[in-house]
Amino acid sequence: MLRFLNLAVLLSCAFSASVLAQQDNFTLLREQVERARQQGQMDNADQLANQYLILANQRGDLLEQGRAYFNLGRNAMERNRYPDAKAYLQQAINLFLDINQQSLLAESYRQLGLTYRYQSDYGQALDNVYLAMQIYQTQQDTKAMASVYNSIGTILEKMGQFEQALQAHQQSLDLHYQTGDQEGIASAIFNLGDLNRTMGDRQKALSYFLQALKMDQAVGDPKNIAYSHNKLGFLYSELGNFAQSAIHLNQALALFEQIHAPRDADWARTSLAKLAMDQGNYDEAQQLLDGVIARAMKQEYKSLLVDAYKLAAELAIKKEEHSAALGYIEAGVIQARLNNERADEAILEKLRVQVLVKQDAVREALAALQHQKQLDDELFNAQRAATIANIQAQADFTRQQNQIELLKREQALQQAMVEQHRLYRNFWILGLAAGFTLLLMLYHRHNQKRLNRRLEQQVASRTEELQDKNLELQAAYKQLETISLTDKLTGLHNRHFLESHIESDLIHSQRLYQDWQRGKTPKPESADLVVFLIDLDNFKALNDRYGHNVGDDVLRMLKQRMQQVFRHSDYLVRWGGEEFVAVARFIRREDATSLAQRFVDSIRHSAFSPQGTEPLWLTCSVGYVCYPLAIAEHNSWATLIKLADLCLYAAKHSGRDGWVGLDDITADSSISLSSIDSEQIQQLVAQGKLHIQHSFASPLRWQSSTAK
Repeated sequence: MLRFLNLAVLLSCAFSASVLAQQDNFTLLREQVERARQQGQMDNADQLANQYLILANQRGDLLEQGRAYFNLGRNAMERNRYPDAKAYLQQAINLFLDINQQSLLAESYRQLGLTYRYQSDYGQALDNVYLAMQIYQTQQDTKAMASVYNSIGTILEKMGQFEQALQAHQQSLDLHYQTGDQEGIASAIFNLGDLNRTMGDRQKALSYFLQALKMDQAVGDPKNIAYSHNKLGFLYSELGNFAQSAIHLNQALALFEQIHAPRDADWARTSLAKLAMDQGNYDEAQQLLDGVIARAMKQEYKSLLVDAYKLAAELAIKKEEHSAALGYIEAGVIQARLNNERADEAILEKLRVQVLVKQDAVREALAALQHQKQLDDELFNAQRAATIANIQAQADFTRQQNQIELLKREQALQQAMVEQHRLYRNFWILGLAAGFTLLLMLYHRHNQKRLNRRLEQQVASRTEELQDKNLELQAAYKQLETISLTDKLTGLHNRHFLESHIESDLIHSQRLYQDWQRGKTPKPESADLVVFLIDLDNFKALNDRYGHNVGDDVLRMLKQRMQQVFRHSDYLVRWGGEEFVAVARFIRREDATSLAQRFVDSIRHSAFSPQGTEPLWLTCSVGYVCYPLAIAEHNSWATLIKLADLCLYAAKHSGRDGWVGLDDITADSSISLSSIDSEQIQQLVAQGKLHIQHSFASPLRWQSSTAK
């Protein structure tokens, strides 16, 4: 018998040792996968993760199978293979659900949410991140909650909900301070800096990035140190401090190369190319970008490839290599579509419009502009849908939290009832007097009423909190809508705002004239709309000489000149670049010439005074068109902009510093305004079919080989 017991003990020890050895193998493999991924050795990371999965399948270990799928998903995220990443992470989630591994389940939800974020599916991203937050709150895992708040803030920032993103990053920072996690604190400060940079507060962003760098250096993680250097370098470049920018960007590149992170190294090289371009070192910038593009294509760094194409197109535009610019733009558009990166596709289409305008390819530029508008509209609608999804996700999250609280209260009440029955049974067995039992019941009823009152107060308080939250969400939605309709640089409205409001004005103006023509009303007074298209002369030369910061200051000052000439009720819009639109609403068209002259004079006779430069004396050119026109053809908003643009070109070709306006057109069914070009408009002027006014002493020139 003793021998049998000894044998059993030996077998048990051997089995335990085998299990520990297996776990050690899994731990070692997992560490190797993570290390290879951090160093950018993605082929090795995938090979190790697949070995991990094979070993887990052989052992039938569901926990390790889930971990293997999780690491395969993280690898796919690093490679920007988001459909693969979602499939792997979903398999991990299913396994962790089956074996009730809550912490691993929460982290899988968070990574799945980030994968959806990279594909701009912000509604799904928030759904998954909030699921992770619920688990961590139930576990009271403060450190994990801090990381999730960081993810929430990043997603909300991508949606344009900057105030809510700021709150989430601040909550992340507070929780990291509670846990004393220095690396987490640095990460939260870094994200707050990036958010402030996006919102335009570069000085505050600079202080945050400097603090994050100092903390990263204290922690000693080279990758985070490199990230902070790269952001500082990019920000210093935007601030015009090129020397500091070069120092930080080169330090970032050296660190990325040291830790074998090739994609991040090329990210830093892209920033260095931008710095070289801003300094006028075009050959150096081109050489850097050529290398980044070649490696990004080979290694399938798809998002980085789009960024490199955008910058290469900007560089080609500066070098006036228009064919090369169009080549980069087309390649970037194709890749952006494959990546489902609609915002980058819209930016590339905007660059295409710039190039085509410089080539005087008006029709192609208009087609590209229409495609860009379509993309902008899709992005705007997607942002609105994502905002609604965010509101729904937060509401579901709050509702589920409330259900958890109610469940806890219900369990407490059920426990109290069980205790009550037990007391009744014991008192009955002991034969206590009926009077004492009655007293106990009365006492319990008193407690029950007190408990009910407390619960009612808590429910009322929670209901009030929910109402306050709903009001905050509504305010956030309104704020997002305001941001989406405002130009960030000047504070004027953008084209989204104008295109959302102008149609009703066109219909109203046309109806007033139709009622008069049908004899219903007297001839209307102050019923015309006048669309002014305004362009600063030689603005590119100003940017090249003084830098983009000075150019931005001039554009901001232009807003004040527009407000001095036009009324508060008129639409003032930044159309793009140095082009602005003013719509004088419900005036007499006879007043259009005086408005155009007043604005040209306001630019010509008053210098601009950007900070850090001498006063700048500038001029502008203006083209305008009055509405409605006598011709019966449907005059869409796009047609009016086209006519105003043709008048603006005439002002440019006729010497600049002046205005050209189309007051009316003779009713003639053979004239198609939607397809009219500069040659046709010149013929119509010669035939007397167009009523044109202008400020130039010599005859107008409608065509020129000189770009605008």
